[in-house]
Amino acid sequence: MNLSDNGTPEGNPPQVTVNLATNGAETLAATTLAIQPPVIRRFSATPLAINLGQSTTLSWSVAGATSMSIEPGVGTVTGTSVTVRPTATTTYTLKAVNELGTVTATTTVTVNQPPAITRFAATPAAINSGQSSTLDWVVTGATSLSIEPSVGTVTGTSVTVSPTATTTYTLKATNDAGTVTATTTVSVTASPAAWASLAWTHELPGNYDSDVYRWLDSGKQQRTAVLTRNNSRDPGGSYGGMLRQFRFYLGTQERVATGTGASGLWNGWGYVVSHHGNGGLTHSGTIPGNYRQVFVGRHHAIHEFSWNLPINGTPVKATVHWFFATGRDHPVYAITFDSSAAAGGLSVNADSRSPYGDIAWDGDGINSYVDGVKWGDKYKFFSGTEPLTAQSTWDYTQPNVVPYTMAYSRSADAEMGMVQTLSWLQHNTGGTWFHTNWGYTSANRQNPGDFGTWLMPPNWNWPYQMCQYEMSDYNPTRSKRLAWGLMYGAVGSPSYYGYGYEGVFSGYPYQSYSVSMVMGRQSTGTVLTQVTQMERMLRGQLSATRGAVVSSGPVGVARTDSSAYAVPGYNSVYGAYELQSDATGAFTATLNAAGGELKNPVFLVHRSGGVPERLYLDGVLLTADVDYFASFDTSTGRVWITLNRAWSGSHILSSI
Repeated sequence: MNLSDNGTPEGNPPQVTVNLATNGAETLAATTLAIQPPVIRRFSATPLAINLGQSTTLSWSVAGATSMSIEPGVGTVTGTSVTVRPTATTTYTLKAVNELGTVTATTTVTVNQPPAITRFAATPAAINSGQSSTLDWVVTGATSLSIEPSVGTVTGTSVTVSPTATTTYTLKATNDAGTVTATTTVSVTASPAAWASLAWTHELPGNYDSDVYRWLDSGKQQRTAVLTRNNSRDPGGSYGGMLRQFRFYLGTQERVATGTGASGLWNGWGYVVSHHGNGGLTHSGTIPGNYRQVFVGRHHAIHEFSWNLPINGTPVKATVHWFFATGRDHPVYAITFDSSAAAGGLSVNADSRSPYGDIAWDGDGINSYVDGVKWGDKYKFFSGTEPLTAQSTWDYTQPNVVPYTMAYSRSADAEMGMVQTLSWLQHNTGGTWFHTNWGYTSANRQNPGDFGTWLMPPNWNWPYQMCQYEMSDYNPTRSKRLAWGLMYGAVGSPSYYGYGYEGVFSGYPYQSYSVSMVMGRQSTGTVLTQVTQMERMLRGQLSATRGAVVSSGPVGVARTDSSAYAVPGYNSVYGAYELQSDATGAFTATLNAAGGELKNPVFLVHRSGGVPERLYLDGVLLTADVDYFASFDTSTGRVWITLNRAWSGSHILSSI
């Protein structure tokens, strides 16, 4: 074997040629052997920087290699170049190999990335026409942003839009490397038609000189209350001052309830009645009085009746307010007895059976039998055997929270009742001595000798007056009589025992309370549904971060004295949550419906600047006359607001 120098050009790795076999001067086989590793003269990318999606050429000049490869993503190569399309900035390594070793070289290709959109959303994603939504985004690497349609170039991280129809918005983010897009949709529901405002008119239905109030209830159906004036005798012979007629819809059918004229006197419902002394009786049906519209606003109204009732020769001022509100089904009847004219209190014990009356709550012309009665004080009483007779069974065993009383007709699918705006512990109700049967039933009744021939409580011992005086021993009754009840001494006595004889209370100089007047279907439990609503109202928790919660004030109509509210922020006179705005007229309040869902709660805001220009619920702009119903009383600087919402949990109501 002979070796010879190849005489390689300058810069190339030295090589030798090995003659593996010769035949004299002739070489039969030879091979060239490297005597050092390969040389990489150049390894580069053209261009060095590209945008995502573009390509670049890797090229090289290599000597003395028996094989070459490029990583990542390329592998074995030949020749002097290869095209690559990296998706991110990449450092490529060229490896050249021969028998004596391996050499490498690197070059980096920078890949310019387009922007990245990691979030593009609308909050809320669904709005009513006229409301707003906020588009917000998270974008990196953009030099410019734009949103279409109708927005254009944007900066920052959010923008507010108010589309009039369902709209898909496209966010475009751009830089030198390219453009990316994302979309989000805001669904727009056409706003429901605005609710009609409450209306008052002076009318003469059946020649009853009346103030007539019409409003839309929670189902957006009209209700009508006809209040007969009390300054002269009505066609039925009484001095009015009562609800002559109540009209409301059950589905598409209107139910009309008109005063029955029972006993030749009770031409409606809502009379003021007080028993006193030994058989004394004073009531508003025989006494002229005064009336006025305290306030008639866009969606709320307060109507007042007043009388000077002579009780044992002393004038007791009785004042009644009827409160109506758009979005609410049941008017509030609020009453105050002012006995301050009797120095130190009345000389006789007087009770209250107010409101009192007889109205066809089953619908005019029906005249159905009464199938049962129920009431609640500390315990719940309900009759069993139907129709109701003096021999009906009863149960008085279940504890109760909010006082109520009601009568019903299953055959007419009708009922009427009253529900107090405070609990029994907060305001004692009931006006007899039947508490000895708390916790008992007709099967184990106490003091059975008091019952005479009746299985039901004797008529003189019902805590609330209903149809008991119109019942015979065995036959059912059609009487629609219904009244409230307080103990003797509740009107005008500085100290009297409440029903149950568990506490002593004062009815001097004021006795005040409020009840909701409820009519509806027996099958849907309208009265007891309102009882549940009132229990939930009393458990509501009101707080304010702007303005203040009102925790004291007059606790009855026609009063100027101030007392602590039974529940801070809850005005029991009208069954409303009460707030004071701050010095600028703004308020932000949180109501936690801790006791359960509230249906269309009413707020009373002390704010001299009128109805706020805007109202927000949890930051979402509300639509007036659709989402809420507001009225401003210029005489008192108070704003009344009914929220058209089923209010569950905790929410924030704000004017800013």
